[in-house]
Amino acid sequence: MGYKQELYRGFAPFMSFTFCFTAVNVLASLTIGFSLSLATGGSAIAIWSWFVSSIFTILVGFSFAEICSIYPSAGSVYHCFIWVTTNALRIDRQGWIHTLATVIQIGGVAIIVIVLFAMARQQATAEDVFTSTYNGTGFPFIYVCFIGVVPALFSFSGYDAGAHLAEETRDAGRATPKGIVGTCICSAVVGATYLLALLFSIPNVRSFVESNQHSGGELSLAIATYQLAVPSPGPLLLTILLLVNLYFAGMSSLTATSRISFAMARDGVLPFSAILRWIFQPTKTPIATLIFLFIFESSFLLLQLVAPTAFSAFLASSTLGLQISYGIPVLLRCTVARNCFGLGEFSLGRFGQPIAVISSAWLFLTSFIMFFPFQYPVTSENMNYAVVIIGGTLLVAAVYWIVSARHWFLGPKRTNIDSTPLLPVQDLNKESYQGLPSSDSVRP
Repeated sequence: MGYKQELYRGFAPFMSFTFCFTAVNVLASLTIGFSLSLATGGSAIAIWSWFVSSIFTILVGFSFAEICSIYPSAGSVYHCFIWVTTNALRIDRQGWIHTLATVIQIGGVAIIVIVLFAMARQQATAEDVFTSTYNGTGFPFIYVCFIGVVPALFSFSGYDAGAHLAEETRDAGRATPKGIVGTCICSAVVGATYLLALLFSIPNVRSFVESNQHSGGELSLAIATYQLAVPSPGPLLLTILLLVNLYFAGMSSLTATSRISFAMARDGVLPFSAILRWIFQPTKTPIATLIFLFIFESSFLLLQLVAPTAFSAFLASSTLGLQISYGIPVLLRCTVARNCFGLGEFSLGRFGQPIAVISSAWLFLTSFIMFFPFQYPVTSENMNYAVVIIGGTLLVAAVYWIVSARHWFLGPKRTNIDSTPLLPVQDLNKESYQGLPSSDSVRP
């Protein structure tokens, strides 16, 4: 790809899968979105939305994996777009941690499922789970059928995580796409198992949801399900298991975010790129980027203490942003690049084009749905502010591009003749780069 190898390529192929699977972490993400699932459709909408989302997400995974196979880099979706238009540990040590996290996640789901089925005081029938609905939104039921897919989309988000570590993965052209597809399939199966266990533990969704709302509505309905089905101290122990999985998911998320930030800093996109792209040689990790993101993300989490509505909007916007970032390269792959799309080590052959068409249609349709409000009447407290956040972000980006970036940024730079990584005090100068003609005009 023309980039000098600066990151440590110590990720084994199987670790690419475990990293993706840990980043998605359906045990934690389904728990977070379970309250919204029950309130917007009840059991039937929750489980059927999961099945439908699983099928289309797997198709998207295939399309995205095919793209990553021929363009494996830390930038991932950032580079794919331009092409067609604890984290300080060395990466192999992190890989073993993510493998352990995968074992803990699958084991955790198995424990929770067994406990819920074995100890639930009263269980729902199959008819209750697959056909009963609950509409707590105030909107017509057909509307609820559309927005009911949002929790499933949130639970699946992040399956591209392994692509951000492609430069640190051995045999990345094969390992990365297989990790993405494997994550989508395994997450679909594990998530369905966990979701069914939760739904079968709730004999009456309406009374369960309304009872929780009358008591303040501050308790996650997944945790409330533990309390309903399992005697003490079972709910506490299961919640601790969830927290462990949340920790591993956060670690994977921070790692993936640091790699795409490093890739953008390497190309001079971000402010203070010379500092953010610095590689700490003993571990060959972008330590400056990791420290910055840790402080930024930790501070951002405090927002939920003072403005829960704004925090929820940022969560929805992050999922929407991922949907769009997947959709753009997949759409361009089946339109402007359909006649010149190369074949990597992972190829769908003649099925690649139709799968890409279906995938891009799904991604943009569901992205549009994520702007919809979830409660009627719409007030300042329950409004879906994702449209404000995404619109504001696009406005700032457009102004930045028109005023500044269009004069100096023309795409990824190639650093394959740079013998040493830049130190924080160094400037990004034209002698350090080759490849694109515009690299001498890229700002630090």
